[in-house]
Amino acid sequence: MIKIYAKKRYFFGTSESRKLRLKNFFPAIIYGKKKSSLFMMLNQNDIINLFNKNTLENKKLLIILKKKNIYVKIKEVQMHPFKYKFSHIDFLRV
Repeated sequence: MIKIYAKKRYFFGTSESRKLRLKNFFPAIIYGKKKSSLFMMLNQNDIINLFNKNTLENKKLLIILKKKNIYVKIKEVQMHPFKYKFSHIDFLRV
């Protein structure tokens, strides 16, 4: 099982997302199973290393967010147009 450590996001919007990316983080969201959405931020380097080592498509992942274990699959990945950096990831609860 692949583990991803995340931090909760409290501020939203374009300017806040840009500030996150300048600090080497990027926004992400978990939704599905008729539960409320969870907004979080992920470390750019950690996720790039995971993608380089593993094929994460259609795999069950474990996200640890404030001592909660949430099982998810990747729904959509948005990348920067020409840099190898993530802009946003959508996760779907399993």
